[in-house]
Amino acid sequence: NWRSLVIYQLLTDRFVDGDPRNNEVHADEFDVRDMTFRHGGDFAGLRQKLHYIKGLGCRAIWISPIFLNGPNSYHQYAMHDFTLIDPRLGTLEELRNLTTAAHELGIYVVVDVVMNHMDNIFAFEGHEQGVAPFKMHDDQEYRLLLRESSRRLFATPAGPQPYMDFWYNNTWDPNASYGGPVYGQWGEAAIDEGNGTYPSSDFHHNGDLIDYSDPWQIHMGKIYGMMDDLRLESKRVQDKYIAMTKALISSTDIDGFRVDTPMQVPLDFFKRWCPAVREHARSLGKERFGLFGEFFVKPERFATMTGRGRTPDMYATDNFIDGPITLQGGIDY
Repeated sequence: NWRSLVIYQLLTDRFVDGDPRNNEVHADEFDVRDMTFRHGGDFAGLRQKLHYIKGLGCRAIWISPIFLNGPNSYHQYAMHDFTLIDPRLGTLEELRNLTTAAHELGIYVVVDVVMNHMDNIFAFEGHEQGVAPFKMHDDQEYRLLLRESSRRLFATPAGPQPYMDFWYNNTWDPNASYGGPVYGQWGEAAIDEGNGTYPSSDFHHNGDLIDYSDPWQIHMGKIYGMMDDLRLESKRVQDKYIAMTKALISSTDIDGFRVDTPMQVPLDFFKRWCPAVREHARSLGKERFGLFGEFFVKPERFATMTGRGRTPDMYATDNFIDGPITLQGGIDY
């Protein structure tokens, strides 16, 4: 029962620097005198402190995201590639050694995962330097532009792209829609009744997330105006992310995921991703792979993600709403 475990949460970069050789992977990012720079914490350092964590009575560690991030993103929430370990944290072998050492001490390993967004590579046409008001359909949604024309591009099946595995496409389809439902702050459902968007793009073209009470903005707007928002209602995007997170479990032997910003992710994504992750984990002998989320919403809203919590009589039951089991629970801030 994950609820019975004391879990130690940490930002890997801010914990222990066990291998100074990975501090300068990129120039001008490492400076322990500046809180906005990287401080060198890594998997090797965390492994050195596992006995300390166990001595505190903790049965699990929850570490910050591990995938490749952009320059100086010490927090690790600005994804560039969901198939590569960020070398500033260490190697795949070092992460696997960390989980092996933790398991030998009876400690589970939970990794923070982000699926809602990536880094800040795209700008909205006409609003390259400022706020882009949220738009849907013929209102008119925006074309995506690269913020830096000199940015390195990768050769992909969709042509040159700034991200290796997720691709933008400025082809407008006047008949396309978002479907739904998506859910608002109070758990209310919203169905798209309009037409016109960029369905061939793996990203949303709708502008910035400004109004957190608008169910469409919270699912499709660019959070903080600086995180490229993935089109997670698309089966194509879902398939990619499912494959990438399965690979992470197989290659690192971790025991659970903490999900970042799930309230900004369409429920249809979780109805596919959560069962797929659990089934894959079971095939590796992990019968109770943990899946919990970060909630900053009313009980009526997080009930749409967990299937319980809307009313007190749902406590400790599996009254899952409209479909398969999704997130098992969460921390409500």
